[in-house]
Amino acid sequence: MPTRPASTEALRAAAEAYERHGRNATAAAAELGIARTTLQTRLQIAARAPQSRPPPFEYPKIPGERVPVEELLIRRKRQFEQRQNYEEAVKLIQVKVNVPGPIGILHFGDPHVDDDGTDVAALERHAKLVRETEGLFGANVGDTTNNWCGRLARLYAEQSTSAAEAWDLAEWFIESVDWLYIIGGNHDAWSGAGDPIKWIQKGCNSAPYMSSEVRLALKLSGDHTIRINARHDFAGSSIYNPAHGATKALTWGVRDHIASCGHKHISGHAVIKDPETGITCHALQVASYKKFDRFAKERGFRDQTLSPCALTTINTRLPPTHPDLVKVWWEPEEGADFLGFLRRQK
Repeated sequence: MPTRPASTEALRAAAEAYERHGRNATAAAAELGIARTTLQTRLQIAARAPQSRPPPFEYPKIPGERVPVEELLIRRKRQFEQRQNYEEAVKLIQVKVNVPGPIGILHFGDPHVDDDGTDVAALERHAKLVRETEGLFGANVGDTTNNWCGRLARLYAEQSTSAAEAWDLAEWFIESVDWLYIIGGNHDAWSGAGDPIKWIQKGCNSAPYMSSEVRLALKLSGDHTIRINARHDFAGSSIYNPAHGATKALTWGVRDHIASCGHKHISGHAVIKDPETGITCHALQVASYKKFDRFAKERGFRDQTLSPCALTTINTRLPPTHPDLVKVWWEPEEGADFLGFLRRQK
């Protein structure tokens, strides 16, 4: 049988014993309990083995530049779980309305509070109407300020309100209304992740500020649930129907009682009936308080504004499928008077 090769430990032991006995092979072999020839063979093998040399330099251990993959995976799973919980929560936000009886919603068109062409007096008057009318709440479909940025920042030179003053006006407006919701418009989105409107709204009330859309289920008295789908803009347009985008969303999407949007600075209203549930759905396109617009004049856009806002009343004394459960008013003061009439009824 072939001789089993000596292990690394055996080779090291042979070399150490040989050195320890002054290179006396006989004494070293006796200590290890092996034959002298075996010792000599192991010494020869050890001599042929590559000798490990200490490195010329010794560096301290430098940590990795990036997070270890194990930690990165844990963080990514936590972030996905957080995002998933958020998306599930905002699919349809359940809102308990603690005000009994009929209510109203004043849907403000794009405010653009800092523009020279904006009817600030009407904006102020309608904000006061919300504050002083019991059961009336505000809704903002976005573009609170011009918020010029990038190449459009040059337009600040064409308006009398500075950027800093614009945020002062935005803060005044946001704090002056009891909001049901606020939507971020395309002008608001130009601020990026650090949208000041979000932080202003955060200190006012618990109403959600959503970047582009919000969908609410209002739990009202009389076991009524009114669903609202609000966006800064719904996809789609038509020369035959100013409220085409919202109408399309109600027809081919979810059947909610109100689908409202702004952005286009035009007014529109369409009514359809959901054949499955029997409810009446209102597609609502609200215009803007920006009454005079150089861009619209240059492009030749027609004046399709009925009002800078729209007011909807919800009569909880009617059955859920009644066509007058939700009524639309282009004159907010008249709508507020009707709401007062409804609330005074016994």
